Amino acid sequence: MEGWHWYRPGISREEKILVFKLDLSILLFGCLSTFTKTLDNQALTNAYVTGMQEDIGLTGNDLNYLTAVYYSSYLSFMIPASFMLTRLPISRILPTMEILWGISTFGCAWVHNLKQLYVCRFFLGATETVAFTGVIYVIGSWYKRDELGTRMALFQISAPLGSMISGYLQTAAYSHLNGRHGIEGWRWLFIICFCITFPCALIGYACFPNQPNNTRPSWWLKQSEIELANKRLEEEGIMKIEKKINWRALTRVLRGWPWYCFVFAWCLYDQNQFWGTTPFSLYLKASDRHYTVSQINNYPTVGKAIAIILTVIGSYYSDKTGDRFSPTLLGAILVASGSIILVVWNVSEGARFYAFFIDGAETAMSTFLMSWASDVVKHDSEARSIITASMNCIGQVFLAWVPIFTFNVTKAPKFTVGFIFSMVTGILHVVLACFIQVLDVRRKRKEKRRVLLIDAGHGNDADVIDMDNQESSSSTREKN
Repeated sequence: MEGWHWYRPGISREEKILVFKLDLSILLFGCLSTFTKTLDNQALTNAYVTGMQEDIGLTGNDLNYLTAVYYSSYLSFMIPASFMLTRLPISRILPTMEILWGISTFGCAWVHNLKQLYVCRFFLGATETVAFTGVIYVIGSWYKRDELGTRMALFQISAPLGSMISGYLQTAAYSHLNGRHGIEGWRWLFIICFCITFPCALIGYACFPNQPNNTRPSWWLKQSEIELANKRLEEEGIMKIEKKINWRALTRVLRGWPWYCFVFAWCLYDQNQFWGTTPFSLYLKASDRHYTVSQINNYPTVGKAIAIILTVIGSYYSDKTGDRFSPTLLGAILVASGSIILVVWNVSEGARFYAFFIDGAETAMSTFLMSWASDVVKHDSEARSIITASMNCIGQVFLAWVPIFTFNVTKAPKFTVGFIFSMVTGILHVVLACFIQVLDVRRKRKEKRRVLLIDAGHGNDADVIDMDNQESSSSTREKN
């Protein structure tokens, strides 16, 4: 395992046992939770192209409106709720929301009109509010920097894996359960998703931890192991969370470049990863080649397989080298090339399939962006919580309404506006990745200089920060 960089070289036996327990408790629940969320979300598209559209009378752009309702609910309390995750028991909040999510999914199996489906989608969004950022925050709170990328990768690949399984489940449900007990095949998919969700919540109640500084001893984590975990964080210089809410933390975060750059990068990520999902399924359904139900559900899973492969390889490389930039840049370039092919459009069917498939590289970039953002603010727990929550929230604010105009369902199979928009955002993502790298290199140089000055006895950390600020102000005056 050390050879694969799962455990750091030279790690003690006690620390290895601790990390092993953290992997089982945090990653097991986190991966299952993300898997079920993505499985249930993708189920809407799979159900739409497998009979739901006709059965409950969906027309026009209804599919995009359903997505907008979901995200509107999801985003309503996203940032405040994520900020409160630093103060409330995550070990109880996340499993409870998992149960409520499963109940809302089960309701989708029994809808008979658009209004009922709107209600279910609203509650699905509300119950997923803190799931993603909550798990991301806990992962970033327990692991060291050189352990973070591989864990983040394993967590992130559960999302494309959920999308893949959803396509196969829908194919199986349509082939073997359609009409069983008078229930249509697409309804069975939501029932199956509901059955998968509940065991995940029970695992969360059993062993998912809070933050290291407010986790109590349990049957899973002993007091000595909790103390070791806090010692590990002190060695990394990670800031402990204050007991009272410090609203000044928000203004502190907004004064730095990481919030703006990583939030913008995540907005581009959300837009770029979209056209390889629902638009691809709609392309297959509207194509004059008359693809079968199985093909419509299964072909989009190829992009998810690409996402999983690139996530594993890229995360192993980035953890081994500490380089988050190169995998991010490579993914952005691949996705931009795919969007250019779709803009050209008059190409072979194989070239179009390549373009849709390679969008899976964008899904892989979520791991690299989240790991990169966590690295940059590793020493500030509140900043990490605010930035990751903002990335997820603000990115999906635009995802809630932009596809209504860029990928109008009635324009399938050729989404001209959407493909041009994706090409622009893809190129912007390449440029932004380079820009973040420049800023990150400057940050590392300042941190290295600060440590050297402190070790040389030139004052404490606050004094060195003041020196940096004075130099920065002097440099600004000289430029003026």
